Amino acid sequence: MEPVTVLVVDDHPLVRRGLSTLLGLEDWVGRVVEAGSVREGALAGAAEGVDVAVVDLGLPDGSGVDLVTRLRRAPGCPVLVLTMTRDEQAVRACLAAGATGYVLKDSPPDVVVRAARTVLDGGLVLGPEVAPAALGTHRPAALPAPLDRLSPGDLRLLTLLAQGRTNGQLARELGVAEKTVRNRVAILLGVLGVADRVQAALLARDRGLLGPA
Repeated sequence: MEPVTVLVVDDHPLVRRGLSTLLGLEDWVGRVVEAGSVREGALAGAAEGVDVAVVDLGLPDGSGVDLVTRLRRAPGCPVLVLTMTRDEQAVRACLAAGATGYVLKDSPPDVVVRAARTVLDGGLVLGPEVAPAALGTHRPAALPAPLDRLSPGDLRLLTLLAQGRTNGQLARELGVAEKTVRNRVAILLGVLGVADRVQAALLARDRGLLGPA
């Protein structure tokens, strides 16, 4: 793949520069753009051809959730939230706004880098500290609508998708081609009546497939 442009939004210059340096070492990163506020992040997202954004929640001129919403209006700009906030409501608000990743700042550097790459590749990433509260891990005895319309294979696909698997990972685990995965995911989203993977994951959680909300 061609090297991509990453947007890093954090109001602490040392954190911002450190993360930019870390990401800049990756061969898949061609350029890192920095911003320190919601306004700067939104302007950069609109003008810099950003491929993926890493956003903090605590910004001086507004909430990172608002910035997630604004960045998601730009097609092809997935957002990873990198913050110290563990609050479940914050996690759910970010996912509802369109973020496809949420990890904590005290995560190891390689975890943060992998999370950014997974989000770029279309996966869903939740750090282990926030995933249980946000999605859960248990399955109910009886499935409510619309999950009751899914085949066992589709239920497995939905579960793996909600756990953050990329198309490549899904293809390997299911033993099919990536094109087949893309087609199956598109059909699954249509059956569920949702627009994207995040909405599918939230629906699975809210209907109890992955555990209590």
